[in-house]
Amino acid sequence: MANIKKLPVTYPMITSWQWHATLFSILSDDENAKKWIFSNYIQLRCYNIQEIFTGDDMLLADIMPGSSSLKECPYLITSIMTKDQIESYTGNIIDFIIKTIDLNGYIYGVFDEARILSDYDVDYKFPHELFIYGYNMDEEVFYVGDFTFKDHYSYNTVSFADIEKGYSVITAGDDHMFKDDYKGTRGLYVIFKNSDTPYYDVDLTFIRDTLREYLNSVDSKNHFRMMRNRFTDTTFGVNVYDRVLNRIYEQMDKDEPDFDIRALHLMYDHKVLMYERIKYLMANGYLDYNEDLIKTYAVVVKNLLAARNLLIKISINGNVSEAQKFKSYFAIAKEKELGVLLEVLAELDRKLS
Repeated sequence: MANIKKLPVTYPMITSWQWHATLFSILSDDENAKKWIFSNYIQLRCYNIQEIFTGDDMLLADIMPGSSSLKECPYLITSIMTKDQIESYTGNIIDFIIKTIDLNGYIYGVFDEARILSDYDVDYKFPHELFIYGYNMDEEVFYVGDFTFKDHYSYNTVSFADIEKGYSVITAGDDHMFKDDYKGTRGLYVIFKNSDTPYYDVDLTFIRDTLREYLNSVDSKNHFRMMRNRFTDTTFGVNVYDRVLNRIYEQMDKDEPDFDIRALHLMYDHKVLMYERIKYLMANGYLDYNEDLIKTYAVVVKNLLAARNLLIKISINGNVSEAQKFKSYFAIAKEKELGVLLEVLAELDRKLS
């Protein structure tokens, strides 16, 4: 066993949720994986849930396949390990993580980051997913990826002792990653990169069909009812623009404005990924090269970035009167996006007919 081992990571293309940042940290630069990535992550959805920390209502927006991507991506081998299995195999969480990394496996799971961040005992918890990709035995630290340590997604180190504390206090009820999908159990994901062999080619038919569902705001969850059927108020596709915009204005109208940026950042990530997809499909001959389409979609990305940054700015200076600008940013982005994607859809229809 080496004293230091770090598995390969690349700063992720999108970072709105930890599950996306984790998958893209592992696979962003992999040419085989790009064929799956750019065939997916097209449909948007959002719905109301209770914030796990405060109990307040929040609008959760995501790009499908969402958190399921860590289990469904053919270029990852993801094993579900319960807490009982972990303790049975190695006796403690530290040895389990080290042995997993020695086997070239990444770790993903919920830890109490209040225990990790504080030098003192605290009487509250902050359960959050953590991505672990390496260790240093000399310094007794793990190499991790997360949002909590800085104001953006970053790679940092966490001591063995803090990882042990952060893991030991999490109950099945705290483990939001497991409790929704695995009936209240507690555990971790062990993830192996599996991209040497091409398992998945660019799927133009799926891209076309999903683009059509996105543009028509089709309820896509019916494709996945074999896995989940919990939500009844989900908004899909381009209609997410209106729901997120309405949510922003609801936030601004409160006596104490709420500056939750997550849904808007997710929308920005969606545009970044769509922009990269269009360029990838053109560069690899799946679409005809069209510089005008690329430049027009860059305007979509620019306006969503401006909207996201405006919400951050208002959260700092408190000047909610600037919120009037959101409507313009959203209107321009939506109009330009519809124009570009309708052209892309028409070309795919021609090529596949």
